[in-house]
Amino acid sequence: MFKPQVLTKLTLIFIITFLAFSTVSATTIHGIVYEWSTFEPLDNALVEVTSTPTQFRVATSGVYSFNLPPGDYLIKTSYYTNDTLEYYTEDNITVTDLEGDYVFDILLFPLQNDCKDFPDEDIGNITYDVEDNSLPSFDWTYTAVALLVMCLAALAAYYHHLDRTGKTDETEAELIAKTEPEPEPELAVEQPPSPLPVTPGPKSLPDDLSELLDIIQQAGGRLTQKDLRSKMKCSEAKVSLMVTDLEDRGLLRKVKQGRGNIILLNNRE
Repeated sequence: MFKPQVLTKLTLIFIITFLAFSTVSATTIHGIVYEWSTFEPLDNALVEVTSTPTQFRVATSGVYSFNLPPGDYLIKTSYYTNDTLEYYTEDNITVTDLEGDYVFDILLFPLQNDCKDFPDEDIGNITYDVEDNSLPSFDWTYTAVALLVMCLAALAAYYHHLDRTGKTDETEAELIAKTEPEPEPELAVEQPPSPLPVTPGPKSLPDDLSELLDIIQQAGGRLTQKDLRSKMKCSEAKVSLMVTDLEDRGLLRKVKQGRGNIILLNNRE
């Protein structure tokens, strides 16, 4: 058996490493703060999240970022002009994953909202559930702890072997190394380059997707999803799938507003 001092040091190393890995799991929430009418980033907006302790960010060039553990939070965003509060909004957000990187853009509205472009939309608190629907999240904490336990077990076995034998049998190891033939180097086989993916252009779009783009273009490049659904005369599910398809093609993007979305063409100046 190895000495008690060695066992004590190994135990302390294991505890400290486990605590370090158990505290690094957090989800990164980041995005851009936009002005509601121009959809331009607002420089130096103040973003506050009700974490413990409360975190504050000054969104330089409109960009902010937080690291949050799972839980429910309230994000308060304000923008001042000459020490006067001009824009303000509050958004509720729920973080459900231990690790991840998610985009949450914020749309700021003026305190005196005289906008008449979207009369049917309820501009209130926005709830955004952060969860990964594509692939299950992988927690590296348990993997790191398992590797650490394996290393400690191997180290303990090595010290135990030294205590019993006093030295390693180097002569036998050298003889084995001399008798074993060296492996022949493997010849590298060049793989043919894979063809680049072809992104379909607007001319190759189906008729329904082309019609959707034409409606948004005629509306000045900006339209609520509710109005788009009424003009398309399609079901809500089909319009949502069509918008997602065009967003994946890079032809448009969605911005959350109240309980609905604003659809924007990407080529809009």
